Amino acid sequence: MTPPADQGPRSRGLHGRIVDAIGQRIAHGDLPVGGVVSPEQVEAEYAVSRSVVREALRTLEVLGMVRPRHKVGTTVQPATAWALLDPQVIAWRSDGPDADRQLSELLALREAVEPAAAGLAARAAADDLSARLGTHLQAMRDAYDARNRSAFVAADTSFHRTMLEGSENAVLSQLVQTLLATLQARYSDRHQFFTADTPASLQRHEQVVDAIAARDAKAAEAAATALVQASRVEVLGAEGHDAVPTDAPGFEQQHGRHPGHAEGAR
Repeated sequence: MTPPADQGPRSRGLHGRIVDAIGQRIAHGDLPVGGVVSPEQVEAEYAVSRSVVREALRTLEVLGMVRPRHKVGTTVQPATAWALLDPQVIAWRSDGPDADRQLSELLALREAVEPAAAGLAARAAADDLSARLGTHLQAMRDAYDARNRSAFVAADTSFHRTMLEGSENAVLSQLVQTLLATLQARYSDRHQFFTADTPASLQRHEQVVDAIAARDAKAAEAAATALVQASRVEVLGAEGHDAVPTDAPGFEQQHGRHPGHAEGAR
């Protein structure tokens, strides 16, 4: 049979491609819970050596997706056993049958973590942090104007990475890759990319930047909360959250910003 195709940045060599192929099949339900993954079948199907198959199954075992059982073989485990915060697992599930449920749960995680990170970033307030965030935000605006999807994703990812790392919190830093994988899941083909809310989303990003620049932790937390909550509603609909926030409460009054400032010439 044909060897597995290159699956993009997740794949690292032949071993990575086999892990991707089997991981996706498990996440999509093609290999059902309790089913046995036959090393001989994988070896034949993908035209790879037994050692490559063994290493791939070990990787999937570490991720909780399979488990070797004596006299039974390597069996597929239920999703409750998987490393659900691992970026690979998130990527595999993002276009599978549980994609919407996963996205809802990951957005809830963002809602819990990102406001705290924004507040800590405002308190830490590295001298160039707001400038770097502003650079990423401008790149997002430029990409939106050009309707350039890949450039927008890259700039948005850089914005959130910079903010999270700017918190200077070692524990939160452990979640950076998970939260960035959440952004990638949000931008899957299952959901509309640019929407009527995108300009307002850019404004909410700017409110986060301005609050961090002002070293106002409370305003930064409020702005980040509004940003993530609005993202949930934009992606999942009104049922995804109780209310649709329009901006960070009290931000304009505190900092003298006009709600339309982020729009620029648009």
